[in-house]
Amino acid sequence: MYRVTRFLPISLLLAAGVAPGAAEAFSVEDHRALTEAALEGVVAEEYRGRVLHGATAEDLNLHVKWTGWHHFYRPEGHIHSALREGSDARVRALWDEAMEAARHGDMSRAWDRAGHLAHHLQDMASPPHVVPVMHGLGDGFEDVGIRDALARCAPREVTPLSGVDAQQAVARETLDAVRTQSLATEEGPEIPWSAFWAEPGAGAPGTFGAYGAVGNGFGQAKVRWKGREYHVDPAGTAAFMDARVSSAVAYTRAFLRWAAERFDEASAPDAPGVSLSGFRPPPELSLQVLGGLSRDSRGTAPLAGLRAALPLPHSLGLSVDWTRALEGGTHPHPSGGWALAVQSPPLWSWRPGYSLGVDLRASVGVGLYAWEGGSRVGVPVGLRAHASLGGPFVATTEVLYQGLRPPGADWAHGVSWTVGFGMALGDW
Repeated sequence: MYRVTRFLPISLLLAAGVAPGAAEAFSVEDHRALTEAALEGVVAEEYRGRVLHGATAEDLNLHVKWTGWHHFYRPEGHIHSALREGSDARVRALWDEAMEAARHGDMSRAWDRAGHLAHHLQDMASPPHVVPVMHGLGDGFEDVGIRDALARCAPREVTPLSGVDAQQAVARETLDAVRTQSLATEEGPEIPWSAFWAEPGAGAPGTFGAYGAVGNGFGQAKVRWKGREYHVDPAGTAAFMDARVSSAVAYTRAFLRWAAERFDEASAPDAPGVSLSGFRPPPELSLQVLGGLSRDSRGTAPLAGLRAALPLPHSLGLSVDWTRALEGGTHPHPSGGWALAVQSPPLWSWRPGYSLGVDLRASVGVGLYAWEGGSRVGVPVGLRAHASLGGPFVATTEVLYQGLRPPGADWAHGVSWTVGFGMALGDW
């Protein structure tokens, strides 16, 4: 469930096609470099790979990003949207997951979650992510890259901080720099950084700003401002970038030091025992093999098929089933077909073990089924139980009522029961 890289192309394709506001902060490789710079002397060698994985995977598990969280945070007010919560909500959820893993001795998982969280701290060093300005994949600040700045930056020490406090601190530094600092030009006038990224109006809390009078011009040798063209001082651009990169590394290191202390406390032999938290099913992309039975007015038939499932916002789900009747039943004609169904948020959930979880959802959809040499529309409605079995493995069982409408005839009725087993890519 946490790590199935073979499903990654599916995730990328899904998000590229449907994800709203596909904004990133630093590139995946920049996040790796920032995290590597912060790790030295802070995290044990055996867990550094897990931190790096988390810091880079947070931008790659796009089905999670699309269905639950964006990477923007304004230190003066939340910016949750109708479909997704803000970066600060993700930071809190990741820390809860990290501590639960540490308390149960799963230090690999704990440090992976810490890496995911560190990604959000680093995003706060990017001005469009705290002003904030919704952008595509071509923001000037983020296109510059951090390698040169990382090579120039002197080490900076920050007192160990929690993820919440570190996020607030680095976001505040970035926002203050945009508000108070400016860029020198060869012609004389200094251009405020707020002309590059403009905050939303005071009367519109919780909303996004926009590119300012200069536009998306960070890193360009010439910019247009107040009706004139100016040649910018490249040293000023470099200094601004250096400060942001230094902040990202320093606060990532401060958080990782704080996390190491908390993990040591949680995993100590004399640490108090803890009970499992409730099961919160992660957003999943999954592929399952199905088997089961179908019964309608024609008789009973065994079924086999496939199911592909993907997550939707607000804990909803979407699945596509293909089924086919097998030999051995009492159906005189072929049956089976295609069905598209939406699953509700969990109606009930249970966590029998640390790596195990079960949830129950309602399911309703529409299908096209084989019937007497033709096809007919069906409306499947029922309940689906889903089990996370640890690692990438999942299982489901579903009971459906199927209302079936042949062309020019009355509605017929049937039921089906299926069991599925397969693999899923969750919040890895």
